[in-house]
Amino acid sequence: MEEKTDLYVDGYRFVSIEDAKQAQKEQKEASYFESKLRGKEVQNILAAYDNILDEKVFKTPVGWEYLKRLQDKIREMGMEEDYIRPIPMYTSYVHNESEQITVRQRVQTVQKREDDSRKLKLSIFFNILLVIMVAAMFMIAVSSENPNVLNYETTILNKYASWEQELTERENKVREKEAELFTD
Repeated sequence: MEEKTDLYVDGYRFVSIEDAKQAQKEQKEASYFESKLRGKEVQNILAAYDNILDEKVFKTPVGWEYLKRLQDKIREMGMEEDYIRPIPMYTSYVHNESEQITVRQRVQTVQKREDDSRKLKLSIFFNILLVIMVAAMFMIAVSSENPNVLNYETTILNKYASWEQELTERENKVREKEAELFTD
């Protein structure tokens, strides 16, 4: 049989030993945060407070009590009330027998729902638009005179052939001039 003292943490009595262990863990985390935040500016403390809320570090009244003290400290340091987020409670404290509320019903995210057929039509439209754009890019690449991946071989061969033809014509002119000079 477990001792009653195992269920008490920081003035709270818990139903199970697991809850009490969680509260002890949160008590240690609160003292760790307190030591790290000592002497910090209000903006840093507010950022740490927001991060603790986002990460849902505290789940028991022991942790919530520390969050409340941190909230009060931020207020005392001159931070406006609008910037201090409230402490979220994810537990229902009023239990009606006629109304059974599940956790998913209590904590709901607001989601916008669009018509699936509208999403499908929009997706098809953008896919067709992308196919047309890709086809246009290929047409531009094929018809372009600049060398690219599709026509670089023929462009380079044509350029070398024109250089060779110019060089041959110049050689012939030079030979003609040499022949004229030696015959005179």
